[in-house]
Amino acid sequence: MKGFPLILWSDYQVDFNSLKYFLSEFRHNEVQSVFTYARHINDFLSQLEVDGKAVSEIDEDWLRTYRDEVRKRPESEKENTENYASQVLRTVVNYCYWLTNEGIESYLCGPSKLYKIQVVITDRGKLMHSTFKNEDKDKQKQQAPRSSWIEVIKAFGPKRADLVKRFELMIDWGVHAGLRPKEICNLKIEQLPLRESAERAIVDERLLPVKLTLTKGRKPRTVRVYGGLILATWDYIELYRPVVVNEHKRLAKMKKDQSSYGEPTEIFLSSKSGLKLDPVSLSTSIRTAFKAAVSSGKLTPAERVWAHGLRHHFTTRELKIWDDKGQKNAERLVMQQTGHSSIDTMEPYMSDRYSEDFE
Repeated sequence: MKGFPLILWSDYQVDFNSLKYFLSEFRHNEVQSVFTYARHINDFLSQLEVDGKAVSEIDEDWLRTYRDEVRKRPESEKENTENYASQVLRTVVNYCYWLTNEGIESYLCGPSKLYKIQVVITDRGKLMHSTFKNEDKDKQKQQAPRSSWIEVIKAFGPKRADLVKRFELMIDWGVHAGLRPKEICNLKIEQLPLRESAERAIVDERLLPVKLTLTKGRKPRTVRVYGGLILATWDYIELYRPVVVNEHKRLAKMKKDQSSYGEPTEIFLSSKSGLKLDPVSLSTSIRTAFKAAVSSGKLTPAERVWAHGLRHHFTTRELKIWDDKGQKNAERLVMQQTGHSSIDTMEPYMSDRYSEDFE
């Protein structure tokens, strides 16, 4: 499978323990997430090799030292952030817990004093450990992109008419439905309510449910969206999406192998491959548009717009709407739409909740 990770030692031998762990994680994660975990485990194994230690020899003190080492790396290394250190340690501890449960490393990681690494297991089955704490205060203070900033970057996207519509519409799904890039890219035509349903919803001033089947953690959830967004999506499907589909059908016909291209069911397609657009491509295009807007003087570096920031904007806006209505426990209502697992995971979105300049 393209993108699936494999860790090799210097003699080209496969590290089978990590491979088995990646396969176990792939049962409930996308390959991109597994690849991220692989980067973390590779970092961990490399540090063990430098220290001349086996996995069975590490303990709480070693983990804390390792975390501090990650934090102190030269500024030239892009991973040198508090957030990255927190992510690495979360993956490493989960890996150690898995090794113990599989009987590969006895008494390495568990919930009692019998284990070298002691963890707390929450009611939801998640692991907690002191090294997970992210002490980077900047993350908590990160500004949600303002509506005006988001509108600016739309003008710096692709130039071809059908790609302009695709770029703008994908941004709107992030802004108005709170979807992650992966969730936007995996939207399928069959998931959309009918055009007639959207028109009636607009008249009745109500939202329409859209069931997401591919989300973070692969847990289906339902989001409620404006009828106008559904209509705009149908317009794109009927008027602009065929440009990409027809071009790739034409290329397949030229190759005298029409079976080499089957039209995907996803809404948003890559103009290069004719297949569903990759989330990384969406994130890159948004970042490229933002940098172009900064270079032109339309935005400043502080007026940052990024792919996940669209979801940040949505979450902040929804919290403010419910606050203005006097709704108690607004966070729990927004959690249903965004799919956050707990109030704590929404903490990064809270900084702008009471900002007067947020539209």
